[in-house]
Amino acid sequence: MLLKKTKVYSNILISLLSVLTSGHEITQLKVPLHADPRRAAELSCHFHMDDQKLHSVKWYRDLHEIFRYNPSQKTQIRLFNVTGVMVQGGSCEQESCVVRVMPLPQATRAAYTCEVSTEGPMFQIARQTKHMTVVAMPEKDPIISGAPNLIRPGEQMLLNCSTDYSLPPSDINWYIDDVIQKPEAWQHTELSAPLAGGLRASWRVLRVRVPAAASGALRVRCESVLQVDPSVLREARAVVTVYSRTELSKYVSNKGGNFYVNANAVITIWVFTFISTL
Repeated sequence: MLLKKTKVYSNILISLLSVLTSGHEITQLKVPLHADPRRAAELSCHFHMDDQKLHSVKWYRDLHEIFRYNPSQKTQIRLFNVTGVMVQGGSCEQESCVVRVMPLPQATRAAYTCEVSTEGPMFQIARQTKHMTVVAMPEKDPIISGAPNLIRPGEQMLLNCSTDYSLPPSDINWYIDDVIQKPEAWQHTELSAPLAGGLRASWRVLRVRVPAAASGALRVRCESVLQVDPSVLREARAVVTVYSRTELSKYVSNKGGNFYVNANAVITIWVFTFISTL
């Protein structure tokens, strides 16, 4: 009787040691950092079963199950649509599982988890989680409009900066000589009507009065900021030469009451640059 109990305990111990030393694990989880709401995102989970038998693979969006693969069941794959995402389908093999999801056009961030479990009696579970943010990147730099060909001290100009369509819509900052400009009460970022996928363009005006003592170059910069993690920056620059009255008198002549400006005296330089941080 004692020998039989010892053999039973020995078998249990061997089973426990086998579980503890199992190589069952998730080796790679691929979840896009950013997902465009206009196209499906592909998530993939790769795992190593060692000598264990696969029971199921489950995908979760936050706490909600969206996909299940049970190789031993008649209906091996089941899809579950939940708030915030449409599950388009997926395919699984012995050591990998891929699922395709179409995120809704909302700037949200969600956790996607892959859970791999073995057959009984222990039903070991391995899981990994990564986050995905729904965002549509702008494809073009912002555009500055309204800058005059010539500006003199004391004069005023009204500029506009417009951005490309994106989700969420881009914020806009104005800079003069690298100093950020505080908006007046009426100067705020405006948004366009949404396109398919929820994308919107934005624009913001800036009224500038050139200081009386200004001369040389007036450097204007419009910066569009997409508030995601990490943030995405794009910008447009305009450098307009400022001439004083004394300098203008060298190029202006009075002929029959009309004023003529030498074209060489007006220099407008536009420089467009692209900055994107991922």
